[in-house]
Amino acid sequence: MTTTDADLPLKPRLTRSEAKARTRAALLSAAKNVFAREGYGGASLDQIAAEVGYTKGAVYTHFASKEDLFLELLSDGLFRQIEFLETLLEKARARPEQLNDLLNGLLDELDNPESEIGSGLAVLGVELQLESRRNLQLAAGFTDIVGRHREALQRLFAEVFRIKGTKPVMDLDTYSGTLIAVAEGLALSRAGGLQGRVASSRQVFNILLGLEPAVHDVRKKAP
Repeated sequence: MTTTDADLPLKPRLTRSEAKARTRAALLSAAKNVFAREGYGGASLDQIAAEVGYTKGAVYTHFASKEDLFLELLSDGLFRQIEFLETLLEKARARPEQLNDLLNGLLDELDNPESEIGSGLAVLGVELQLESRRNLQLAAGFTDIVGRHREALQRLFAEVFRIKGTKPVMDLDTYSGTLIAVAEGLALSRAGGLQGRVASSRQVFNILLGLEPAVHDVRKKAP
């Protein structure tokens, strides 16, 4: 017996809110791709819309401006990173003996260009930070998003020192700002062609947090 299209069950029609969420997610994904190719300055709403076959008007249905779209992209990435941090904290509290492995897993993710919370996000953060210095429309939103991210990192560092039973050598806000600066600086160096010629975030923060010897990258294979 031959099955025809008429015999197949109908797919449920998306609700208006579901369709809107899907379009918004597609535009954010397109913005991420265009940013990777063109950078913030070179990216345009026309390019982003064309990436997924929409019109520029469709972009304005979901985002008020280019600044609004890229702030949402940054916010989405940092929210995922905060979720990662919160999960890491829960695991560290339950299994404190795994703290080093958990933190190194986070640091490896920050260096990974393929990760949703990795070096591509760091480069976006740098470009938006520079743009916000001359773009007041961007500045307020950028400051709010980054502030929430720094607070999440401070909670992480507070728990690290509590579990280790040691005192930090500098305030927690400085630790969080330093992690961001290290991740961003290394990401920019790799994007500029220095892959393999700079230290990893894992190496730098193992030293700062006193977690374990970090002169050599533990992932590097012996000759």
